[in-house]
This record gives sequence, C-alpha cells and structure tokens, in this order.
Amino acid sequence: MLFQSAASAVFALALPAILLMYLLRRRYPETEIASHLLWRRALREQEANRPWQRLRRTLLLLLQLIAAACLVFALMRPHVMGQASSAAPVVIVVDRSASMTAAASRGSGEADALGEALQAVAAAAEELQSSRPVTLIAAGGEPELILQDETDRRKIRRALEAIGPHYGRTDEEAALTLADALVRNKEGAELWLATDGRIRAGGATVEASAIRLFAAGRDGANTSIAAFGLQAGAESHAAAVTLIHYGARPAEGTLALVPAGGKAPAAERTFRLEPGEQRVFAFEGLPAADYYRAELRTADDYTADNAAFAFPAAASASRVLLVGERSLFLTAALELAGVDIVQADPDRFEPDDESAAGIDWIVLYGADERKLDSAAWRSLLASRPVWRIWTASSPPRGGTATEPADNRVDIRPHPVTAHITLADTHIAWIVQADPGPGMEPVAVYGGVPVLYAGTADGRPQLVLAFDPADSDLPLRPDFPILAAQAAEWLGGAAGGHLGRAEAGSRIEIGIRSGTVRAVWETLETAPVRTASASDAVEAERNADGAVSAVQTVPGVPGLYRFVEYDADDRVLGARLLAVHAAEAEGMWTDEPLSGTGLPGTGGETGDAASGTPDGAEEAASGQSDAWIDLVPYIAVLLLLLLAAEWEVYRRGAAF
Repeated sequence: MLFQSAASAVFALALPAILLMYLLRRRYPETEIASHLLWRRALREQEANRPWQRLRRTLLLLLQLIAAACLVFALMRPHVMGQASSAAPVVIVVDRSASMTAAASRGSGEADALGEALQAVAAAAEELQSSRPVTLIAAGGEPELILQDETDRRKIRRALEAIGPHYGRTDEEAALTLADALVRNKEGAELWLATDGRIRAGGATVEASAIRLFAAGRDGANTSIAAFGLQAGAESHAAAVTLIHYGARPAEGTLALVPAGGKAPAAERTFRLEPGEQRVFAFEGLPAADYYRAELRTADDYTADNAAFAFPAAASASRVLLVGERSLFLTAALELAGVDIVQADPDRFEPDDESAAGIDWIVLYGADERKLDSAAWRSLLASRPVWRIWTASSPPRGGTATEPADNRVDIRPHPVTAHITLADTHIAWIVQADPGPGMEPVAVYGGVPVLYAGTADGRPQLVLAFDPADSDLPLRPDFPILAAQAAEWLGGAAGGHLGRAEAGSRIEIGIRSGTVRAVWETLETAPVRTASASDAVEAERNADGAVSAVQTVPGVPGLYRFVEYDADDRVLGARLLAVHAAEAEGMWTDEPLSGTGLPGTGGETGDAASGTPDGAEEAASGQSDAWIDLVPYIAVLLLLLLAAEWEVYRRGAAF
C-alpha cells in the first residue's frame, strides 16, 4: 500500500481527543426514585461533574471513533496495487534538457542519456496492452504535446525516435503540469517520466494512479567553460578562459584555443582541477583572427559546454547626426564614447541619399519636429534609431514643462540605465508629453518619467525628457556613462557583433536600414548532438513582412553569423553570435537523482530511481498493474457510518 500524504497521519490525534471528551463530559445517572424532594441536590451535582470516570460501552462513541479514523485514513491518500484498466491512459514526459546529452549508463549501448531513456520507454510502450492510449510530451522551453491518446505502437516509437535535445532553458515543471491535466481524475492513468534526474520541478504535482521513473545517464563529472573573452590589440589578441569542475574526482586535460578557419590550436594549456575548483587561464600574443574557439580536450561526461566562442568587438565607430541645439557637454560625452558626430541645422540642411547613407543613428536635441516634415526627413527618421532630447524652451507637440515635486529617483533595469543612479542630481524642468507607442519609462525623477526607451518598427528609440542644461547632470559622472550606453544601444545596429546568447532564447537585434532579407549562417557548432539542418536559415519576419527586430537564437550551441541583404541582394553587414547551452544544465551534482521527488509520491522515487542501467527496465516491468485510489471507497464508508450514527442517536442509544 502507498500513502501519497503520509504526513496527514498527524490528524490521528483527533482519536484520543474524542476519547478525552467522553471522559470529561458530564453524566447524570438515570435512577428511579419515589420522590426527588428527599434527594440531596448537591451530591447529585457533584457526582455528575466528577471527571475521569471509567468509560462505558456506548455504540455512539465507537461509531465516532471509526468515522474519525476513516477521515484520517482518507487524508493520507491511500493507494493499493491493482489491475490497470485496458483503457487506462499512459502519459509519457521526456526530459530532453541539455544534460540528457551526457554519457549514457555503462553497458546501455546508447550514445547518451537521452537515447538510453527513449529506448527504455519505447520497449515499455511495446509491452502495453494495445487498447491503452499513449500521450507523449517533450519538455522544452515550453512543453510540446507530440502525441495524444495514440494507440498505434509504430507511431509511438517513431515519435520517440524523433525527439532531440533542447539546449536552452527547459521548463520541466510546465511539462509535468500539462501531464497532470491529462491524467487527473482518470482511473488507472499512469505517468512515465524519462530523465537523468537533473530536473527542476519542485512545484509540480501529478495526480496519477502510478508514476514510473525511467532513469538514464551516469553519476559522472563535468568540466565547464564558464567564460571566454577575447581582446584585440594592435598586433595580437589576448584571451581569458574560466573553467569550473563539477565532480567528485579531480579532472585533467588540455585547454586549446583555435583561431577561425584553423585546425591546429594557436595556444594550449594543460590543467588539473580539484572538485568544485574554478580557475582563470590567461593567454597573450595570440595571432589576429576574426574569432577564436576555446575547447576542452579531456574525458568529460557532458560535452555541451566543452567549447565556447569569442570574438573581438567590432572596430568601426558609429556615426550620429546631431540635429538641433549645439551642446558642448553632449558632444564631448559622445566623442568620449567613440562616436563620430555630424552637426545639422534643420533650417539649412535637407538629407539626401548620399548624406543619409553614412548616418547610423540620430539625436534630436530640442529640435522642432514640425520643421522636419519633408519626405526626406520623414524617411530618414523612420529608418534610423532616434534619441530625442526634449527641452522646456521647445517642447514637443502637446508637451508641457513642469517642476519635479522632489528628487526621489526610480531607475528601472535597461541597457541604457545600467550603472546610472542620478543620485543628488538636480533637475529644474521636466517635459511631460506622449513619447509614442512602444515607449516605456526606465527612469523616474520626482514621480515624473525622465527617460523613455522602446522600439519603433524594430529600431531602438530613446527619449530624455529634460534638457541637460536645465540640470547639473553634465557635471556628474552619470552623464558620460548615459551618453556611452545610449550610443552603444542605439548604434548597436551599426556594425557591432551580437555577443553571446543562450540557445533558443529571444534577442533584440537592431536591423540596418535597407534590409529586406536576413539569414543565420552556421560557422561552427560545439561538440554536441545535433539534428540535421541547413547551414543558412531565414531570419524571422514581423506581421508586416519585414525582418523582425526580435529573433529566436539558433537552438544548437555554436557560432553563427547574422547576415543582412538589401533589395539587390547585396550584403549590408554581418554580425557574429556565440550560442551556448543553458548554464544550469552543466552544474552537476554528485548524485543526480538525490533529492529528486517524483510529483505525487511524497518525494520517493522507488527502486527505479537507482541511476543504474537496469533502473529503466525495472520501471518498465509489470506494466499491467496500477495504483488504485481508496479515497472514494472510504467516502462511501463514511456516509454509511454517518447514517448509522444518526440512527443510534435517534433511537436514544447514545448513552
């Protein structure tokens, strides 16, 4: 017998409480007398109130004790093993997180833990009764319902064989929650969970008649490349690589740095790491290359984090068109950030194709946009990232200048507001106006937004709602930091690389003006299990058919290039992106199944969770059995006891 809530046994304390109430209750002896006038009332009251009298046999007490015991028993959620119905559904949840690409159990004959688990599940599904429907769920960023109520065993096997790993963040709890919705209140329903035990689903609860664990993988070790940075020098590159070792035994191997297009490493370093040790390896004098690949050459059970890619920052500086008032402070701050500035007077300057071609982004400093209403200006402003700086002397249409009530500051997370506090900054006037659709306040001063950020047609937009000249901000360290971060965010589409991102995540990309098509090109992939895919994948498009500014990162760790083309299919630019597996998947524990509680089993995994190769076989045996919930039967018994108790009380047989 299995109790899904053994802790509810604490409610059994109600049984001695019932007995105590019977011991302490008042009892008046029923005695026939000739006259009550001669009976001494005081003695009778004393006898009635005397506690701790010997319990008398009463049918009502017996029925109440049995009813209380049944309630406690029901709260403990008892189940007994019985024969599964021929129509009882089976829901299979496959953990396909990156850690499932680790080495399989010794002797399993499979290349990785995922293949081992899928093979065991497929063998168990073949032995099911042909009438039992099977539902297949693959855990990923979102749970994927692959099959539902399928009885064709060949389709089930083909679907299992087609499941590949998911290298991004995996939400196992969502997959188990979906499984719970499919098995809840279905008699004899079973949940099969195929995993290596490194799951994070502590909040999930599955109400199934039986839960079976197909354990795969081994208690191995993992040495991970936690960080890799590359800095370009005048004649050579420098690099720094951080390694972390997870495991119970020391790890030894070689760290190699391979330049783009090369096969032989440009530098190597041997290492020996103790369990839990983290160490940084520095390299100097590396030959110049577009990018470098750092790789571990060691006996490692998990290879998804054994390679990483790094590239130097793009050398080209962005060029900004500064329209409106001339500001020495802003000009100095932008030049300090490495930005080329082109000053323009809207009364004398009209952009054309030649002048617009060299502009990466625009600053409108107090400029009256009603004067920028020509077709050339509208086209230029619609095709570039724009930073608008509102001034009290020339507010935007519908805007008004107000004095802040106090100097309280609320800074919200954003790339432009990082490292900025505005502490002790005095602002005299703040312009309040509609910043436009898609703009959100990222800095608030005195209860009034002073900095907005957002996108328009996929292009970054920024609004500073006060004139820096109406404040002491230009005299504080925050101002050059603000200008530099704004230039980096707005000018990111000018040629800077895309950096580093997790597989399958969503990132925002500044799309170049004139881009009509973009593709992801695969340059290299890390030494992981990969599905067959073409080398170039078309970039996503928005509802208007244009290349979307929000793209899904390729799903396999490696190095990718985002290439943009114009209408004549000429390359406008190419930017690199290093893709890595979810970092949590490589943070291994010594015993992957320790502390892993199966939903609905009170945290007990049973013998099948042993982590040995035969764990899955043991879980697959006896597939015709199922746990039968006894709560409905206890409920019927309680109703009968209540009826009997009422009948006893009605007949006066309670005492």
